[in-house]
Amino acid sequence: MNPRHLEKIKKCFELGKSGNPNEAATALAMAHKLMRKYGLSEDDINFIEMGATTTASKIQKKPVAYAVNLGTSIASSFKCEVLLQYSYHGNNFKFIGRKDTAMMSAYAFDVLFRQLKLARKAFLATIHPRTSKQNKTKRADCYCDGWVNSVVRNLDVEELPPEEKERITNYRKHIGSYSEKKAKSRQRKGGSISDYLTGSHDGKNIHVNTPIHGSEGERLCLQ
Repeated sequence: MNPRHLEKIKKCFELGKSGNPNEAATALAMAHKLMRKYGLSEDDINFIEMGATTTASKIQKKPVAYAVNLGTSIASSFKCEVLLQYSYHGNNFKFIGRKDTAMMSAYAFDVLFRQLKLARKAFLATIHPRTSKQNKTKRADCYCDGWVNSVVRNLDVEELPPEEKERITNYRKHIGSYSEKKAKSRQRKGGSISDYLTGSHDGKNIHVNTPIHGSEGERLCLQ
């Protein structure tokens, strides 16, 4: 599979979306001519649009529920799939989908996860110093659950369309994706409704504006 050939054909398909009927017809005819010339299929065209981006944030081998909730919700919002990638250097979330959305998903997760850790640290500072470490952790997790659930409510989360799911499945087969699997979360019991509501309040103003596939000048906005 020659990437240069795929790029040529992809450009023709993009021109095929033109509002000018003659221009669109000419571009599509050229695309199919090139496909026959290079012996490529539509699957090959789909392949070049796909990609995977790994987060900079390190994730526990069995991540807490709120981390998985954030990762899967971002993936759904950007029409991607998220897996937990294991390595000797640490574990990370890997977002798989169209190249642009996979990259933006990983970026969004890193930014939000960093904000969450800062919020968690600030919340821990409000807990009485004589509280046991175990209870502090449980209360902070409860706070993070509330924070993430508020952020998730601001995301346009929807089920992955069948055609995107098929693209991702085929792409994973092509790249031999074996070192990742779906993350299994763990939920620590503890905390209080007050801790949860505090987190929910702190996370309610965090917004992620997701772009539409194929739009020009795509931007990811985090507020």
